[in-house]
Amino acid sequence: MMSLGVFCVVAGVSMAAGSLWSPRYRAILEVMGGSLFMGGLGFAGADFVLAS
Repeated sequence: MMSLGVFCVVAGVSMAAGSLWSPRYRAILEVMGGSLFMGGLGFAGADFVLAS
């Protein structure tokens, strides 16, 4: 689950950063990137809770 969390965090940050170069799709990319980022934090946090 940790690898999925890290993947989602990296993908979310990449999409949010990519929105700077695409003003036409900026809102969509920021929302999708933010959702992936928050999901990734949730997956990583759940892994820490389950491991302890």
